[in-house]
Amino acid sequence: MTPASDFHIVFDFDGTLVDSREVGVQAYNRFAQERGLRPLTPELVAVFGDLTMRERCRALNIRPWRLPWVLMHVGTYYREAVAQIPFADGIPELLAELARRGHTLSIVSTNQERNIRAFLKMRGLEELIPRVVCSSRPGGKARLIRGLMRGEGISRHQVVYVGDEHRDVQACQKVGVRVIAVGWGLDVEWRLLDAKPDFMARTPADLLECLGRFSGPFLPQLS
Repeated sequence: MTPASDFHIVFDFDGTLVDSREVGVQAYNRFAQERGLRPLTPELVAVFGDLTMRERCRALNIRPWRLPWVLMHVGTYYREAVAQIPFADGIPELLAELARRGHTLSIVSTNQERNIRAFLKMRGLEELIPRVVCSSRPGGKARLIRGLMRGEGISRHQVVYVGDEHRDVQACQKVGVRVIAVGWGLDVEWRLLDAKPDFMARTPADLLECLGRFSGPFLPQLS
């Protein structure tokens, strides 16, 4: 049995910890204008949460293999606006409570590490969340989670991942770690539930309740 206080909680960044949609759209559209690419229109943004990653690339006329290159350049514009990015509602209080309960907190993201560290420094959270692992490679989150576990010397039973996308759930299933999908991020709820996360948190309070139930290696799926 793994005591709740021994959990290593790994967060996705964009859409989970922060509400970066507006800044992300602006950063992408600056890049798209320079490169003559299709912009993210309000109509497209409204349906993005229903689409797979391949469908999003198709909608923007971007070949999937070029996505890391696109994200690298968009990240430059994103970094210029990092001070404007707000936390998702209730997240500062959630992080404080998780720290009070003795959990170790990390971030695994496809954003750029320097962007995330700049945000954490501005918010005074460098000590609370010292470990940030990033890669822009499509499908790379499973590899990043494995690397985090090796680097921290922890087993999959000690890890709980918190993310807002279908691909987050799939990555966790590949490496055998539990995953909580959150309903306040990019993907719509039906897509998240279709991936079969261990728990669906619609509010930060739901997330805390879920962690209170996680006390053994595995639990039945919660709805």
